[in-house]
Amino acid sequence: MNNNHLNEPHSYDNNSFTPYPEEPNNIRLKQSGPGIASFILGLVALFAYILTFFFAAMALTSSLDSFTPANVEEIALHPAVILASLSILVCLVLNLAGLIVGVIGLVLKNRKKIFAIIGTILNGILILAFAGLILAGMFMA
Repeated sequence: MNNNHLNEPHSYDNNSFTPYPEEPNNIRLKQSGPGIASFILGLVALFAYILTFFFAAMALTSSLDSFTPANVEEIALHPAVILASLSILVCLVLNLAGLIVGVIGLVLKNRKKIFAIIGTILNGILILAFAGLILAGMFMA
C-alpha cells in the first residue's frame, strides 16, 4: 500500500467549506486602538464608580449617627459627599471620552471592532446609569 499521499501538501479549492472565513488577500485585521482605549476607559470608570460608592457609604454610615432630619443640609456638606460627587463627575468625563473614542474606533476601516463595540456599549450604559441616578435624586425630594 502506498502512503505517499500523506506527505503531500493538500490543495483545497476555493469553494471548499472552512470554518474560519479568510480576510481579503489573507490580511489579518489589527485590533482598533481607539476601541481598546474605549474599553479600558469604561472599565476604569466602572471600577471608580464602585470604589466611590463603597467609600462614600462607609464614610457616611460612620457619621450618620449625629445627623437628624432637622440638619439634613449638613449631609450635603459632608466631605465624603463632596468627594464622592467630584469623583462621579470625573467618572462621567471618563465615560464621555470613552464613548467618543469608541465611536471613533467603530468608524475606522480595516480594523477589528469588538473592543470598540464593547467599549461604546459599556460607556453608554454607564452614562445612562448616571442620568438615571440624577433623575432618581430629583424625584426623591
